[in-house]
Amino acid sequence: MHMPKGYSLHIGLNNVDAKNYPGVPALFAAVNDAVFWASFAAEQGYKGKSLHNEAATAEAVLDILSGYARDMQSGDILLLTYAGHGSQLQNEKEDGFDRERNDQTWCLYNRELLDDELFDAFRAFAEGTRIVVVSDSCHSGTMVRALPDGLDLSALLEEGLSRSMAARGMRSRKLPLEVEQAVAARFGNSVYAPLQKKYQKTAQAENMKASVKLLAACQDDQTTYDGEKNGVFTEAFMELFKKPAFKKATAETFIDEIREQYYFPRPNFFQYGAIIPSFDRSFPFTIDIPDAAVVKGHRAPELQPQPLRRSLSAEEEWDQAKVKKNAQLLVEFDTPLTGPFTGGGDMVILENDGSSLLLELKNTPHEHAWSAAHALQQQLAAKGIQASVEPVLSVTPAQDKRATREGDINNPDYIPEWPPAKAEGHIGWHLDDAHSQLLKAQRALQERPGAHVRIAHLDTGYIAGHVALPPQLDYANQRSFVKKEDGSQAVDKPDSGQDGHGLGTLILLAGNKVTKADTFDEYEGYIGGMPFADVIPMRISESVVIMNDRNFSAALDYAIEKGCEVVSMSMAGKPSNRMAQAVNRAYEAGIVIVSAASNCWYKGTGALLPKCVMYPAAFERVIAATGAMYDHQPYDVAYLRGQRAISTQYMQGSWGPASRMTRALAAYTPNTPWASTHHTFLRSGGGTSSATPQVAAAAALWIAYHRAELEAKGYYQPGRQWLKVEAVRHALYKSAYTGFPEWKKYYGNGILRAYDALQAGVADESELSMSPSAESSLFGIVETIGAFFKRRKLFRSSAPCPPANALGLELLHLLQTDPQFFALFSSLNLHDTTAMEMLLNDPAFQEQVLQSPYASNYLKEAVLAA
Repeated sequence: MHMPKGYSLHIGLNNVDAKNYPGVPALFAAVNDAVFWASFAAEQGYKGKSLHNEAATAEAVLDILSGYARDMQSGDILLLTYAGHGSQLQNEKEDGFDRERNDQTWCLYNRELLDDELFDAFRAFAEGTRIVVVSDSCHSGTMVRALPDGLDLSALLEEGLSRSMAARGMRSRKLPLEVEQAVAARFGNSVYAPLQKKYQKTAQAENMKASVKLLAACQDDQTTYDGEKNGVFTEAFMELFKKPAFKKATAETFIDEIREQYYFPRPNFFQYGAIIPSFDRSFPFTIDIPDAAVVKGHRAPELQPQPLRRSLSAEEEWDQAKVKKNAQLLVEFDTPLTGPFTGGGDMVILENDGSSLLLELKNTPHEHAWSAAHALQQQLAAKGIQASVEPVLSVTPAQDKRATREGDINNPDYIPEWPPAKAEGHIGWHLDDAHSQLLKAQRALQERPGAHVRIAHLDTGYIAGHVALPPQLDYANQRSFVKKEDGSQAVDKPDSGQDGHGLGTLILLAGNKVTKADTFDEYEGYIGGMPFADVIPMRISESVVIMNDRNFSAALDYAIEKGCEVVSMSMAGKPSNRMAQAVNRAYEAGIVIVSAASNCWYKGTGALLPKCVMYPAAFERVIAATGAMYDHQPYDVAYLRGQRAISTQYMQGSWGPASRMTRALAAYTPNTPWASTHHTFLRSGGGTSSATPQVAAAAALWIAYHRAELEAKGYYQPGRQWLKVEAVRHALYKSAYTGFPEWKKYYGNGILRAYDALQAGVADESELSMSPSAESSLFGIVETIGAFFKRRKLFRSSAPCPPANALGLELLHLLQTDPQFFALFSSLNLHDTTAMEMLLNDPAFQEQVLQSPYASNYLKEAVLAA
C-alpha cells in the first residue's frame, strides 16, 4: 500500500527583471514568506524546493511542476506557495469557456505566468493527488471608476481601503497600473497573446484529475500588502498556526478565520477537480490522511467568491459560533444628493431618501464596519462630497441559538442551579407581593376606572396565536423597521432560533389572563405586569443579538408620534450619536425608556462580552434594568448554586461600573415564565430581558394611576414633559427594596416594588432635576478622545484623515468589540475625562489598539501619531 508523500515548491520574489516590468517597485517581504513556507513544509515532512527572485522564472516553475506531476502518485500532496506581485492580462475567451475577461497572473522574474498555465500544469497530475496552493499576491483592477450614470460606491470603498493601507506604510503587491500598461504594450502581442490563444477554448477545470484547493490573499479585483516582515496573508497563517485549535482546521476554516482577523483585502478560497472527502475534512497541509486517494466525484471551480460556513461539532458551536452579519453603514450628506449612486459589486443600497443612504456591505463583517466607514467617507470627500458615515449595527458574540434565547425550549422546567427551587417556585412568582408587587399594583389601578397608558414594545416582534398575547395589543399601529420586510407587520418568525424573544418579553410586559391548564396547574390570572395598557409592538431587529441603532431611533420617533409614554426594550448594543439624539427626543416628549442593562456569560462564547451596563441603558435618561434573583440576591455567578454546561445556565446579568448605575433598577430573573411556541410557557425565562418588562410595566402602572395629578402639576405641558419621566423614576427609585447589603453595586437604586411606588405619589418640581443629555453622557468621552487626536498630528502621511470625533467613537466601540478590552470597558467611568487622557497616553494601551484586528488602519495611524 502506497504511503502518501508530500512535495512542495515555494516561490518568493521581491525583485523581478526590470527589462520585462518597466518601472516596477521592489517588495520587502515576499522572499521572507517563501522562506517561512519552506520551513513550515519541512516541519510537516514535505520534500521541498524553493525559487527566489531571479531563479523564479516561468520556465523553472513549470519545469518543477512537470517533474512533480511525473513523480507523484495517487494519495500524494503538493504544497505550492507564491509570494510576489500579481497582475491581470485582458483576454478574449469565447462564451462558454469560464466567462473570464482577464487572466490572473503571477509576476515571475522573466514574465507573467497565466492562471491558465497553472491549470494546464495541474492537469498532468494523477487521479487522486492533492494540490494546495497558497497565493500571497494580488490581482489588480481599476479601483475607482466613473460610471456613466453615477458613482460606484463599491469602487470608492476599495480605493479608500487601499489608501488606508498605504497610509500605514504597507507596500501593495499589486503590479502598478502604469507597469501593467507598459507590459501589455511592449509584450502583449509577442509574449502573451500566443499563450492566451493556446487556452482560448479550454475550460479551466477540464480533465482535472487532481483535487486542488486555492487559498488566496484577496479577491481577483483586490490588492494585498507587504507587512513589516511578511505579507499580511502569510502573517495571518503564522498566527493561526500558533493556536492548537487550528491544528485540525480545514482549508475553509482557515480562510474564514483570516477573514475575521482582517477583512480587507478579503481572502478567497476555491476548489476544483477531484473530490476527496477526507481531504475536504482534514487539515489541508497534512500529508498522511485516511483514504487520501479515495475520489468521490469531481467539482468545477467556483469563479465567484462563495460565502464560507464552518462545519463545527455541537461543542465547538457552543464555544466558537459567531453571527456572520454584514456591516451596514448610514451615509448622511451635508447637502441633498444631486447625482445617482450605484452600489457596485460589493454593496447594496437598502434605502435612499434623498439626503442619506443606508448601505449593506455584502462582504464586510460587522466587526470591521469602521474601516469601511472611514474609507468611504474619505473617498466621498475626495470627490467633493461632504458626508458623515457611521455603522448602524452592533452584534452580540454569543450566537449559538441555545445561548441567545432566555429559556430551554426542550425543557419547560426551572434552571436548577438558580432559585427558586422547583419545590418553592411556581409560574408567576415574580408578580407576587414578596417580589415585584405587580399584581398588587394592578389591583390598585383597577379601582381607578378609565386609567390608561400606551407602551411601545421594541423587540423582535410577536408571534400570533399565543393565548397570553396582551388583551389591548395595538395591531393597527404595529410596525416593523427591519429592511426588506412589510413595515405594517411586527411579526416574528417562529423558526428564528430564539423561540420568539419578542413574544417572551411582550407577555411579561402586558400578558393576558391564563388558566392553570396553561401553566402546569401552577397559576391563573394576568401573567403580564401591565395588561391594561395599549401596547404597540415594534420589530426593530430579526434577532435580539443584533442591535440596529437606526431602527431603534426610528422606533423611538414612531413612539413619540403615537403618544406612547413608556418604552420597553430588552436589547443592548453600542452607542451612536443617532441613538443619543433619539433618546433625548423621547425623554423631552415625556417617554420613560426602560432598557436591558445587558447580559454576559461566564463560560462559552458569551464570555466574550463586557460585564457592564451597555447602551442605551447606559444613558442617564434611560432606566437600566438589572437582575435580582428569587431570593433578592444579584443575578450573578458569584451567587450561583452550581454549574451545568448548557444553554442559559451560563447566562448572568450585567451591572456596573458605579458611574452607569445611577439610573439603574433591578427586577426579577431568572426562572420567570417565558411564553413559548413549543410549550405555552417555560419556567426558565432569564437574562435582563425578563427584568426589563417588569420595570416598564411598573412605570406604566404608575403613570396610569397618577395621570390626574401629573396633569394637575403641569407635567404634560410642552417643554415640561421631561418632569413626568423624572417623577416616574423618582417614585420607582424611592420605593425600591434595598435590603441586600450591596444593593447600590448590583441594583443601582434597589429592586422594583411596584405597589410601593404607587404609594410614593408624584414629586414636586422642586424635587426633580433634568438628567444630563444623552449626547453629553456619551460624547463627553468621545470628544475627549477626539480632542486628544486633534492636539497631535493624526497621520504621519499627508493623506486626509477622518474627523477626530469619528475616530473617538470608533475607539469607544472598539472597547466593546475586542475581547482584550472588555475588562477595561466594564470598569471605565465615561465621565472621567482625566482617566481617559491617561489611558490614551499609556504605551501599553496604544500597543493593544495597534494589535487589535478590529481597529481600522485610520485609528491605528492616529494612535501611532499620538
